[in-house]
Amino acid sequence: MYIVELFLKIKKDFLDGKFKKQQKIVEEIETCEHLFVPIDSTGRILACSKCGEIYKLKKGEVNPFQ
Repeated sequence: MYIVELFLKIKKDFLDGKFKKQQKIVEEIETCEHLFVPIDSTGRILACSKCGEIYKLKKGEVNPFQ
């Protein structure tokens, strides 16, 4: 029984830590002052140089880098 309880405790601690890391990443992205730069040869996919958020331009959307 002790092994099962130990496994459940480790699993809970691992999932809590993973959830906290995801929350921290989301908070960083929300507070980032994005500076998007093109990352492909077509210039249709942009990424923030500070936090790494990716943005794909939709059809008809103007690309400021072309």
